Amino acid sequence: MRYAANLLVVSDDRENNIELCLTGAGYHCKRVSFPDMQALNFDSDVFDLILIDGDNNKGGVDISAIAKVADENEFPVLLIGKPNIRCRIQTISSGFCDLELLTRVGALIRLENMQQELVRRIETTKSYGIDLTNTSIPNQELGDTNILIVGSKSVILGNILLRLDARAKMQICKNTEEAIPNLRSQQFDAVILSGVGHGDSNLRLANDIRSDSRLFNVPLIMVLENAENREAAYIHGVSDIVLHDTEMDTLINRTTLQILQYRYRFAMQKLFRVSKPHPIADGPTDLYSSGFMQAHLATMFEEHEKRGKVLSVASFKITNLDAVIEAFGYPSGDQLLRQVGSVIFNLVRGEDFCGCHEKGHYAIALPGTREKEAKVALDRILGVIINTEFSVSNNSASIQAEVSFGLAEVDAGETVSGVIRRGFDYVAKDEKAA
Repeated sequence: MRYAANLLVVSDDRENNIELCLTGAGYHCKRVSFPDMQALNFDSDVFDLILIDGDNNKGGVDISAIAKVADENEFPVLLIGKPNIRCRIQTISSGFCDLELLTRVGALIRLENMQQELVRRIETTKSYGIDLTNTSIPNQELGDTNILIVGSKSVILGNILLRLDARAKMQICKNTEEAIPNLRSQQFDAVILSGVGHGDSNLRLANDIRSDSRLFNVPLIMVLENAENREAAYIHGVSDIVLHDTEMDTLINRTTLQILQYRYRFAMQKLFRVSKPHPIADGPTDLYSSGFMQAHLATMFEEHEKRGKVLSVASFKITNLDAVIEAFGYPSGDQLLRQVGSVIFNLVRGEDFCGCHEKGHYAIALPGTREKEAKVALDRILGVIINTEFSVSNNSASIQAEVSFGLAEVDAGETVSGVIRRGFDYVAKDEKAA
C-alpha cells in the first residue's frame, strides 16, 4: 500500500491521537519513544516528516537535541506542544483540532514535494541539453517580500509588525473591501488577516480570495484572538493560523513556510519559461510537450514507488475540439487549446506537473496525493474550464470547452499511457453505474 507521506511520530504515549488522525488522512506513521529516537539511525528508514509529541515526553528527554539531529539530516520537524526551543522548526499548540494538525502537516509535506519536484524537473530539463546555470533554488529566508496585512486593531497589527522580518515590505489595509483590489493591482507574497474581523469580514475575505482564479494560490495566515475560531478559519480557506495570545513568536516561521511554497511554485513556472525556446514545450497548449512529460513522469513514478508514496494522475480531454476546428478552422482550435492549457497551468498546485499527452488531451501528475484528494483538485479545475467562455477567431460569440476526464492512482510498474487509459476507463464505468 502506498501513502501520502511517511511520518515518524516521537511519543511516549502508545495511545496518542496523532497517529489516528494522520493515518485516516492517508499518511503512514511509525511511532518511537523519546529514548528510542535518540538511538535511531536515520539511514535505516525514509521519513518525510518527524512529529515530536512534546506533551508526552515522560522521561524529560532534551527535545532540542532531537531537533538538532533532525536538522543535521535535513528532516522537516513539527513540534507538538509548547515551543520551548529556539530553532527554526514548525510548531503546533496543545489542544489543536484535527483540521489544524492535518493542515500543518500537509503544508510541510507539500513544501518537501515541491523541493523534490523542482530538483527532478531541473534534471529532466538538463537532459535536453538546456543550460540552467542561472537557475537557483528559492531563498529559504523570509527576507525581501511583499505582505498585505488586513485589519484595524492596533494592538494586533503592532504585534504582527514586530514579529516579521524587518526587510519585508508590509502594507496595511484596514478595510476588507479594499483588499481584493489591492491584491489584483500589486504582487504580494502573502496576506496576513488580523482576526476574523467585524462580523466575520476576514473569513468572508478569505473565502473570496480562494474563489478568485487569479488569487487563490496566495498564502493566507490568520492571527486569531479566539482559539474557538480555528476550524472556521481553515474551512474558509486560510493557509495557517497563529493564536495571538500564545503563538505570536511562531508567526515568522509559519509565514515563511507558506511563502516558500509560493516561491517554489514560481520557480517551477520560471523554469518552464526559461526552457520554452527549446524543444520541451507543446506549441498549441503552451504546456510541457508529450515527450518531456513521458520522460519526466517515468522518473516521478520510479521515485514514488521507491519511497512507497502515492501518486495520482488526472487527465482532461476536450471532446468538442474537432467540432470547433470544423466550424471555425485550425487557428481557432489552437486558440482553444492554449486557453484551456492556461487555465490548467494556473490552477494546479505548485508541486503538480501538467503537460500535453496528445492533441486536445492534458495530463496532470499530483505527487503525494491520493485519488480522493486529487478528485477535489480535479473538480475545481474542471469547474473553471466548463464555466469559462473562450474567445476564438472567426467567431463573434464565445464558445465553451466540452471536457471528459480521468483519474487514477499509479500502480507499481505502470506506464504514463497505462494509468491515463485506466483513469478514463474507471471514470466511464463509475458514470455508467451511477
